[in-house]
Amino acid sequence: MRRALIALYPEAWRRRYAEEMDALLEEQPPRPRAVFDLLRGALLAHLREAPGLGRLECARNSVSGVLGSFLCFVFAAAAFSQSTEDPPFRAAGRGHTLMSVTRGAFLAAAIASVVALLVAAAPLAIRALAEAHRTRRRDLLRLIAAPPVAIGALALGLGLVALWQSSHHGPERPIGVILLILVGVAAVSAAIACWAAPRAIMRRFDVGRPALSLAVPAVGAVAALMWIATLSIAVYLVAILVDAPGLAASSDGPGGIGVTDVDIAVQLAAMAAFSMTAALSARRGLRALHAE
Repeated sequence: MRRALIALYPEAWRRRYAEEMDALLEEQPPRPRAVFDLLRGALLAHLREAPGLGRLECARNSVSGVLGSFLCFVFAAAAFSQSTEDPPFRAAGRGHTLMSVTRGAFLAAAIASVVALLVAAAPLAIRALAEAHRTRRRDLLRLIAAPPVAIGALALGLGLVALWQSSHHGPERPIGVILLILVGVAAVSAAIACWAAPRAIMRRFDVGRPALSLAVPAVGAVAALMWIATLSIAVYLVAILVDAPGLAASSDGPGGIGVTDVDIAVQLAAMAAFSMTAALSARRGLRALHAE
């Protein structure tokens, strides 16, 4: 746990404080309150621009930062899509233009963000695969495989939740809560894999400016599209509260464990938080690339 907590901090921070922090944690193992403080400190350290970080290194970190934020965003977006895909919502969308338009804008922005993400990741993935093939390094192959495996596990979990929800409409709330917790753990694991693995991969060989000159603007587009999708959901929430209050108050989630308007509000807050972290990461990368 000591090594894992330290590894969550940015590389520039670890260069300066890792040995001191490791010695302190070995002498006084952290209690739950201290673990929470360390996790919060790691998050704040990533949100602040680290001094002494090279420009290209900052640009590379921005790519992995947006990747991790996007995976968490996808989990919240998938939950919103699941909450609003039943026939009553489609019928309400046909009767209320604003609901239909905003949900369509959300889906369009989500699809476009996936395309932009593929554009960002493609040159880096090709370079990493070529390097792994040339050197035959198993550690590099494992790092390359980590994000697809984690994303596949998340997709499988979401599919299982959707399948269970379509066949169970009763009050099996404990099972629904367990499923949501498991999928949430899978989402966090996928986000960590997509954030940590690219950073580790790019430290093992020289990515260079040409690949980053395409990847960094592409993740900037991803962050912008995430915000468009988030704003669409905000308008949708207002529209469903005004135009379809009965649907807004309907049960939601596996086993009906939630309420639709509350769930959408939680999903919206999560998407806004992840969009903000993605925007901060992309902004740093663009500034670093411009200054290089």
